[in-house]
Amino acid sequence: MAYFADNPNCPSNFLSGIGFQFNLEKLPGVSFYCQSANVPSQNLAVATQATRFNAIPEPGDEVNYDDLTIRFLVDEDLKNYMSIHNWIRYLGHPEGENDWNEYSDGESYQEKQYSDGFIFILDSNFNRKFRIYFKDLFPVSLSGLNFDATYTDTEYFAVDATFKFTIFEIEDIGAAAQISPTYDPPTISLNSSLDANNNTVLTWTSDDADAVSIDRGIGKVPISGTTTSAYSSSTAGTTLTFTATAVGRGGTTTSTTSVAIPAATLPQQTTTNRLCIAIIDESDAQSVSGMATKWTQFRQNYPDRIFYLLHARGAGHVETNNALRVPPEFLEEADPSQVNMQ
Repeated sequence: MAYFADNPNCPSNFLSGIGFQFNLEKLPGVSFYCQSANVPSQNLAVATQATRFNAIPEPGDEVNYDDLTIRFLVDEDLKNYMSIHNWIRYLGHPEGENDWNEYSDGESYQEKQYSDGFIFILDSNFNRKFRIYFKDLFPVSLSGLNFDATYTDTEYFAVDATFKFTIFEIEDIGAAAQISPTYDPPTISLNSSLDANNNTVLTWTSDDADAVSIDRGIGKVPISGTTTSAYSSSTAGTTLTFTATAVGRGGTTTSTTSVAIPAATLPQQTTTNRLCIAIIDESDAQSVSGMATKWTQFRQNYPDRIFYLLHARGAGHVETNNALRVPPEFLEEADPSQVNMQ
């Protein structure tokens, strides 16, 4: 045993002969209280290559399996015993063809003839560790029930059933084979603010995310960063809500933020865009063409300024039939054909 103690690959537990379960797919409602079961031996056929000196064995192309034999306790209602008994009965139909119709169980011919079976091997904690899968089982023998009135103690019947099959496979279904990696869910935090021009500035950070996207037409963005959503007069005076979605191997997480967009205001007056008043001088020294020339020059020099027309009325000013004596260029919002130029 010194070898196993010094070997780092030495198993911590050894396979126990008492940890196993048996099930038949054909009979899901039947419990087989198995006392024993075997994993059948398998044998590879060998071909012989003749030489002048000696026959050389070569691997063959055929595998032969021994029978599967189980021993199980018979329940008081004979449910598990009768299920195997009837199966053999209709396969052999000793009384006639009617045995098949009377005793068979299953929908198709394949289901009536065969059944897949399983032996589960348990680990030291009696959890299922391996599954031995037998394909196309069918019973070939079932031992009898021997009653004896001379028994001094209660004896429970244990019978043997022998099965033929096509092939069997051993599958690892233990905890180690089923463990899948776990990942932390992604996190994301989204914040918003307004800059001097009422554009929305979005800032976000995220962890454990493979991709991040923001709605309202922004789309895919870096894992963490900042972006700007331009001001739009159509959303002035409303509250906008933005949602950022982080997707990672641990799932999906969202974060929302809301920002109030101010209502639209009149342009702020500056040195290049201030309120100006144009005074109309209707003295005899002024002509309509002269006033038009000055107005055109004003508009060229100050294209962004807002002008209001101030017209003096009363004594000392020329008025004819209360008509306004101004050039049409002053009245940009009016129809020049309607202006009285007298």
